[in-house]
Amino acid sequence: MFTPVARPEIFHSSVFADNLVAIFQESYASGIDPSVRSEAAMLKKYYDHLKPFRQIDPPIDGHCVLAYDAGSKDDYIATFPLVMQKFLNTLNIRKLYLLNFNKTNLYSFPFENFRKLNQFKLLGGSKKENLGYRFKVSELHRGFPLFFFSGVYDVPVVFLITATGEVPLSLRLCDDGNLHLNFQEIYRHRIEEAAAHAGFLMGDLEICSRYGVNHYHQTR
Repeated sequence: MFTPVARPEIFHSSVFADNLVAIFQESYASGIDPSVRSEAAMLKKYYDHLKPFRQIDPPIDGHCVLAYDAGSKDDYIATFPLVMQKFLNTLNIRKLYLLNFNKTNLYSFPFENFRKLNQFKLLGGSKKENLGYRFKVSELHRGFPLFFFSGVYDVPVVFLITATGEVPLSLRLCDDGNLHLNFQEIYRHRIEEAAAHAGFLMGDLEICSRYGVNHYHQTR
């Protein structure tokens, strides 16, 4: 399911991914002092794309948050990915890239349990460094739930970025279990229509204080 793709290949093939990852890396690295040895080592270890290969026009200036009002943890796990698929299919998006905003290998991702890690391996996860992955939207419900309920907090859990489709955008999973979208503002109306059609609730950052997975009863 997950086809490994070198991160530089992703950035060269997608001007959107190229610019979006550079924006995030530049933001998170802005407080790092490269004259301090320990901070310079951290910069080298985690940051591989501080500047885009080419500029995107128009800029990535749109943002929103999508939430699914699930009744339980089981409902969220089973239905949220299907709502995502409906949303993406409405926008004629058929393939996605999966990656971190920094160059941390997803093979070392803090999955909720070993079962999820082993499933990631079976679906194509690789130990090779400097990788992202490409996969079909039609298979999203099989693989994306592996990254739910992880140990990642206060930073994007993972990024999904369109590999094909008419509307370039990114969907970053947050620790509340919602999707934070970045896109070019010219596509906002189409995104709003697709979100409503799929059954998403759409808002801004405040939506995460009203809808989130952390209140669900944690059952296995």
